[in-house]
Amino acid sequence: MSYKSVFQDIRASVDWVHIKGDLKTKTIENLEKYVVKDERLPILLDRMRGHGAKTFILTNSEYHYTNAVMKYLLDDGTCSSRDWTSYFDYVVVDARKPLFFSEGTILRQVNRETGSLRIGTHTGPLQQGHVYSGGSCDTFSELIGAKGKDVLYIGDHIFGDILKSKKIRGWRTFLQVPELTQELYVWTEKQELFNQLQNLDATLSNIFKDLDSSTIEKPDISKVQVAIRQVTHEMDMSYGMLGSLFRSGSRQTFFASQVIRYADLYSSTFINLLHYPFSYMFRAPALLMPHEATVQHEETIDINEVKESNHMLIRCRAYSDGKATTEDVPGAPSSNKKQVPVNPSEIQQHLRAETPQKVTQYHDEDDSEEDSIGSDKSQ
Repeated sequence: MSYKSVFQDIRASVDWVHIKGDLKTKTIENLEKYVVKDERLPILLDRMRGHGAKTFILTNSEYHYTNAVMKYLLDDGTCSSRDWTSYFDYVVVDARKPLFFSEGTILRQVNRETGSLRIGTHTGPLQQGHVYSGGSCDTFSELIGAKGKDVLYIGDHIFGDILKSKKIRGWRTFLQVPELTQELYVWTEKQELFNQLQNLDATLSNIFKDLDSSTIEKPDISKVQVAIRQVTHEMDMSYGMLGSLFRSGSRQTFFASQVIRYADLYSSTFINLLHYPFSYMFRAPALLMPHEATVQHEETIDINEVKESNHMLIRCRAYSDGKATTEDVPGAPSSNKKQVPVNPSEIQQHLRAETPQKVTQYHDEDDSEEDSIGSDKSQ
């Protein structure tokens, strides 16, 4: 038995329970037990629509299950007879994601009395209070008049919801990760374990610090490696038997890398949006690459030492103004330190354009296309 066969068996079992089993039937019979209800959900949806945004449901579930769950979630506990579909501008069931984001299926209207599909393909605009089945992202985007970054899509499935909607359609994405609450708790409570890992990494670096390619004897790092494995295991077990969803020791998991790449936002619940104005600009902290994270800003580098070992430095922008010290010119006397005009072409041909003196590009994460155009016009 291999890990692949174990995965295939589990995947087949889960699919069977969803498609042919009684999972949804048993869930509907006891919604209070299986569905988490948050009284703030109707408030958030009304505030979204009150600020001019259009809301929609895009689910793979069939109508009768969606209807039962949404009635339960959006029941405010009063005698109000408000229909749950009034919280949304559009409702689409049986979407068959991720197929929805590519070729999709036929868009049809659902008869809410019987739950059956009306014959033929739906044409015309989508109407509030109606429920639709299937369709494709192309058709849906055309009917609602929004596409790409105009849409903020909230989902809880990294592949079917987030990856495909971002990669294929360019939607803004919000990943809901309920496990994040536990992850943050362990991260704060077990911070000393992560500090131990950092110290062990520093110890490993110090062992090799003064060695180079001329070193013959191989240093003994076995004790450090054992210590790293022990601390990593202890840290993983702090999250439970399956370990952390986001990291293994000091390394990120594949799931974490997908979250960073495809989720514009992620949180334990999207209800947290209640705590931010709808005009809020979310920005992630800077992600440092290894060559940046391992060098402190206050550290200085001997430029002359670097120039002796790296001839590419001669292409730096210090030469773009046509001046250089003669000590930087090959063959010049080292005692002559006066600054003399030097033609850059005599040193190294510059295969690049001049440095722009004003902003020529607006990043998608910072400014919308409309803002950029407006800014250009104002100038």
